[in-house]
Amino acid sequence: MNYSTLGKTGLKISKIGLGTAEIGFEYGIADRPLPNENESIDLLKKAVELGINFFDTANYYGLSEERIGKSGILKNPDIIVETKCAQFLEKGEYFPIAELEQKIRTQVQDSLSKLQINSLPILMIHGPNKEQIEKGELIEILQKFKKEGLIRFIGVSTRGEDAPLSAITSNFFDIIQVAYSILDQRMATRVFVEANKNNIGVVNRSVLLKGSLTPLREKLPKGLELLKSNADKANKIAISLGIDLPTLAIRFAIDNPLISTSLIGTNKKENLEKAVKTIEMGPLPTEIINELKKLAINDPKQVDPAQWPKL
Repeated sequence: MNYSTLGKTGLKISKIGLGTAEIGFEYGIADRPLPNENESIDLLKKAVELGINFFDTANYYGLSEERIGKSGILKNPDIIVETKCAQFLEKGEYFPIAELEQKIRTQVQDSLSKLQINSLPILMIHGPNKEQIEKGELIEILQKFKKEGLIRFIGVSTRGEDAPLSAITSNFFDIIQVAYSILDQRMATRVFVEANKNNIGVVNRSVLLKGSLTPLREKLPKGLELLKSNADKANKIAISLGIDLPTLAIRFAIDNPLISTSLIGTNKKENLEKAVKTIEMGPLPTEIINELKKLAINDPKQVDPAQWPKL
């Protein structure tokens, strides 16, 4: 495993992190059954054995936080968990500051209880828009929680460019979480560059774009023909290299030096082992990177799963 520094936090984290949505609820394209508790705990412990020390979860990921807590992995001080709260912001819900603080506080305390820890290493606010960040109320609330010792470092998980750029220029947030993959390269031009200039850690999600860069792309809903077409083109490049498409997608993500860690969302040990082995393969050839850059899609309706047509 290779490690990097998560921006100004100074935390040393694995270049591959584990996204734990799939051990909390049924997530992804097509039917993907939820593993039981023992299977989930075994997966978490296997991740630690493989050198992964960064775990992403959220208070709305079903059983995820609870299973991480029960696994005991957070008793190891080198293991970093990042949890998210306030998903209601992404849904367009906002409240007067006193009510907003109480809602976030309740979720934070619930996360602490389920994870079985006294302070959150990283708390991500989920989905605030540019205006909500610039208003300053969220920052005021989070500052209070930090002073109380409830959280150590603070970040935002966002969609699009405007919100993460606002978070960066606020000089408050330590980390941003955004989506970046072969098919969705929108963050590379400005967001990654500005984050690097300001020593903001970058957590990358959607490396496989919710299964679009796996064989599950055959089950994508109608209306995503461009997405599937470009994924098929990426698959041909993978075949030419003697690897499969998920391996190519992971290598593409971890090759970007401006990304601190890339999350792999899976509930299968074999997928995790395979992902970690990509580290040993080294960087992709420059000419392959250039070919993959041509497959980028800028239409959010294609590359943002929140905007996909319903199955």
